[in-house]
Amino acid sequence: MTAEPSGNSRSAAETPASPETVAVEKPASPKSLVERLLDFLGAFKDLLGLPAGFWVVVFTFVIESMAYFGVLTLMNSYLTRDLGIADKYASSFVSVFTMLVTLFMLGAGSYAESFGLRRAILAALVLCLVGRILYSIVPGLGMSAIITIVIGSLLIVALGEAILQPVCYSGVKQYTDEKTSSMGYGLIYALMNAGIVVVGGLSAWIRPGVQDVLDGVKATATNPAASVPKGDLVTGWFAGWTGSGIQAVNWVCAGITAVTLVGFLLCMSRRVEVNKLRPDTAEQQRERRKREKRSIVDGIWEYITEGPFGNARFIFFIFMLLPVRTLFAHQWLTMPEYILRAYPKDVGDYMEWLVNWINPAIIFVGVPIVTALTRHVNVYTMMILGSLVSAAPTFLLCSGPNLTMLITYFFLFSIGEAMWSARFLEYASELAPPGRLAQYMGLANIPWLLAKGTTGFYSGLMLSKYCPAGAPPEQLHTETLWFIYGCIAMVTPIGLVLARKWVMSGLMAHKPSHAAA
Repeated sequence: MTAEPSGNSRSAAETPASPETVAVEKPASPKSLVERLLDFLGAFKDLLGLPAGFWVVVFTFVIESMAYFGVLTLMNSYLTRDLGIADKYASSFVSVFTMLVTLFMLGAGSYAESFGLRRAILAALVLCLVGRILYSIVPGLGMSAIITIVIGSLLIVALGEAILQPVCYSGVKQYTDEKTSSMGYGLIYALMNAGIVVVGGLSAWIRPGVQDVLDGVKATATNPAASVPKGDLVTGWFAGWTGSGIQAVNWVCAGITAVTLVGFLLCMSRRVEVNKLRPDTAEQQRERRKREKRSIVDGIWEYITEGPFGNARFIFFIFMLLPVRTLFAHQWLTMPEYILRAYPKDVGDYMEWLVNWINPAIIFVGVPIVTALTRHVNVYTMMILGSLVSAAPTFLLCSGPNLTMLITYFFLFSIGEAMWSARFLEYASELAPPGRLAQYMGLANIPWLLAKGTTGFYSGLMLSKYCPAGAPPEQLHTETLWFIYGCIAMVTPIGLVLARKWVMSGLMAHKPSHAAA
């Protein structure tokens, strides 16, 4: 999307270039510290004037994301401990599920977007709610029924989440303008991470509290004199009808989705929905295609030729982010077991705090600040710097298990994520032509799809080789594990630097005007 001042365009066409003209058109002198501070504060103030629909979309996505990450964090444990699925199959379930969420965005997200914002989000929330209920009721059934229902429930939830994310980002685009879009995308990304912190706290309260009560009840079966923890009002209630602490958390997340659905129905009226700053044309395009009676082959050809696949530089740009994306997948596929196996118990007991609190908390605080300070910086430059700051700290873990280095890694990795992740999603959505946002968002998430879909198939083998369960410290070689992962991640910033001239010669000609260098 290119935006040029109309006055400059006219003068350039009518007036020959001259040294004086060039001098006049040079940028003004750098802003003072006070002016930059006012711009920084103004970026937050501008958000307050956005339509109500913006806030409904943001909080719908944020609250539902709490349920998603609450279930995902415990999914591997739920499949193995509660459902009796073998470790090697459970990790594959998790990888395939997370991959399908992104894969479905390519088709389902684009199709749902064409039905309008309100209807698409409602459909997504209903799918997520049905899937989470099915996922939560399976303990105690036969293994064949467990496998069938779990697969079905995960497919349903994956479809719902695949619709929700691109449609909500489309909503952010529709309810913001070029001046406020950077902060809009930064806010939704930051609040999503704040939601992860909240659901992490809920999970850390509900899961052990319910499990302690249930374990106490089992202990009295063999030792009537044993005391049974009663828990508090909430955990005691869940212990009365759930089979484990993990199952209780799954039901809490299903409840969060139900509350989100009801809240969206109450707040997103049709009057609120239509009050947009940049209305999207996806629904009109769907009606046009129906009138033209276009075949599936025509639609596929149009997708390939007119969609994001026709932009070679954009394709290279997003796929070069794949290596650093693997570090994000390791945050739930490798990091929890690494901490539990390589560190002493007094550190392992706080694993959830390290994994689920440090990163989301920094993202919540850092993304709006970094976005406000760098919203006029070239997006490609931010990709290079941010991916470097995300990847390089991995080598700190090559010193072996060290709590100080581990916390430093989480801190620096999170700063890097704050620098580039929200800006990348902003760029993909702003680059998309009207009616094609879901296509561009879906393709932009392909590296994330591949990272999630492939990392789970080798992370378990790497753990068993370099950080086996129950092994004494002298048999752990975690420094090799993280050296390999660090080298993989560093391919991203190095590749982006080497290809900078070629990519920017064409790709950045289509950038949003407010993201210009």
